[in-house]
Amino acid sequence: MTHFILRLISSCTLLVALASCVSFEGTITKELRGTQEALAASEEILVLIKVEQAASTTQNNRRPRTVTFSGIVLSEEGHLLAPFTMKPDAPDRVEAWIGEERYLARPVKAEPTLGMTILKIQPRTPLTPADFSSTGNLARGESAFTVVASDDANEFARFTFRAYCQGMIEGFYRQFSLSTIPRSARGAPLFNVDGEMVGIVTQNDAWVLDDLRPDIQSLLDGVMGEGEPPSGSDKVWFGAVVSPINTDYARDQGLPRSALWLVQVYEGTGAYEAGFRDGDLLVSLNGNPLRMSGNRTRQYFNQALRPHEGQTFEAEVLRDGKRFRGAGVLTKRPEPSTLQAEDLGITVSDINQVMETQLNLFETEGVMVTTLKRGSPAATGRQFGQSLLRRGDVITSLGGMDTPDLEAFSEALDSVRQDKPEAVLVEFKRGPMESIEALNLRIGNRNPLSESL
Repeated sequence: MTHFILRLISSCTLLVALASCVSFEGTITKELRGTQEALAASEEILVLIKVEQAASTTQNNRRPRTVTFSGIVLSEEGHLLAPFTMKPDAPDRVEAWIGEERYLARPVKAEPTLGMTILKIQPRTPLTPADFSSTGNLARGESAFTVVASDDANEFARFTFRAYCQGMIEGFYRQFSLSTIPRSARGAPLFNVDGEMVGIVTQNDAWVLDDLRPDIQSLLDGVMGEGEPPSGSDKVWFGAVVSPINTDYARDQGLPRSALWLVQVYEGTGAYEAGFRDGDLLVSLNGNPLRMSGNRTRQYFNQALRPHEGQTFEAEVLRDGKRFRGAGVLTKRPEPSTLQAEDLGITVSDINQVMETQLNLFETEGVMVTTLKRGSPAATGRQFGQSLLRRGDVITSLGGMDTPDLEAFSEALDSVRQDKPEAVLVEFKRGPMESIEALNLRIGNRNPLSESL
């Protein structure tokens, strides 16, 4: 009986050992396949970049210093993505090696937000650009592979490095937290075991490709003339006042902590036309959940929106416990009409719904003072350094005539000019306080009224 038990134990031990060998062999095979896939995927898109910094840009004007990075081919015409920012007029010498071919490169567009620069070379034959359409991912504990190129000193060999994903670092551009990876890999593509490009290596980790893709494409389109980089983004908007959800409230109510309340949605805007209304809880933009919490969520939303006129968006909100999805187009922020009254030394504007909310106005039946001219009647007060009127004051009456809007203010000002009094009474609201002042029209330059409606 004892002999039988010993044989059984021995057999079980052998089976466990065999199973372990099979598992180990499977792991080795998988890692080897990942290495081979990374080498194959990076063969034509990998770039070795050498930057010889000019003496004037190095400390104490010492001799030039050469730094080496990796890069990625973006276009057949020779646009390359480099992991640093360099102005187009920088005096540094930049070399780019693609395989065994060496080229002089020049920076054409730097993007500080990305911390990257697009370089341009003149290739002898069309290049093979990287495929950024991959939807591959990298889970915690999975292996990742990156490849670094070399020059003639190493016979143009390509070196593969394996790292493990240790998790995700949140931010506007998320990063895969990686185990140790060489500095020379900065700017190199990162691949998963299946050879799918999932990120771009940073100094220590790797940007998630899904987050970088839209901005890299927009940057490339701009330098290739296929699109203009977004401009005037401060004049384009979503069409709503947003406020971050309180994280304690979100936890108690089982709501996402990365979300924004739509405090007020303005009629005629992209958000309103998309079907969103006051009180909706915004949880997703363009298919991606909002990230972070508090004001960082608002900052992420504003950046992820990439606002320029005509840009389309899709968003998802929670309303009465149900999800609602809508799509719209970003529009210009409404600009109020203005009138420059040099007689008084002020510029005033109409008050629209947006100003009423954002400035928390106590009075909307009037015109707002937007600028003051130094030494004018409005800017000269009873005490030195204090003006009678201030920016943000809402004028409700001029010379005894009500001024509920810009047209009425213009008529009142014309009446004052016809009467030519030495002083004129101005009634206005400054916050919740009602005030009245007499402007001395003998002060300053009494030029004819200049209007701009």
